[in-house]
Amino acid sequence: MVNISAAPTAYSFGYRRVSSVQQSYDRQTAALIDAGISEGRIFEDKLTGGTMDRPGFNQMLSQLRPGDTVVVTSLDRLGRTTVGILSTIEELAVRGVSIKSLKPGEDFSGVTGKLILTIMAAIAEWEKANTAERAAEARAARRAKGIKATRKKSALTAANVDTVKRLRSTGATIASIVKATGLTRASVYRALDA
Repeated sequence: MVNISAAPTAYSFGYRRVSSVQQSYDRQTAALIDAGISEGRIFEDKLTGGTMDRPGFNQMLSQLRPGDTVVVTSLDRLGRTTVGILSTIEELAVRGVSIKSLKPGEDFSGVTGKLILTIMAAIAEWEKANTAERAAEARAARRAKGIKATRKKSALTAANVDTVKRLRSTGATIASIVKATGLTRASVYRALDA
């Protein structure tokens, strides 16, 4: 389990995200500034559709150092699913970066916070396993009906899997692996699980 307990911080960075072009950053920006984050250290992404390509988040990652803190108005700004949020938290924790959510009840420091994070991780694993099981059942049903697969997962070649795992073992971040290999973030996570 990752350790995201509070540590002495060098700098605090803010991250804000909205899901559509019609939404505004205003509420998040005001909360981050009230929390003491300067506008020059607030990074943002406006994501539409199903993409989780986060140029603002990746730019912030390039500036983070061990001991820094990422402040968000709520943890759901870090991802769209429990698995995505926990992956982001883990990625930051591996870098020695703390997470601070301004939303009441989302403090993971202390024993209770670590318990909640452990429960969330278990739920995320359960969600991931159920999704994989449903996908396998759907593939089996299509095969039983004689329907061929419509999508080939060419990104998960043995060479790509080896490259991703080698880069990760050297301490490379998910963002840097995506950049180096040209794979999507989802493909990198699938390669790590392969």
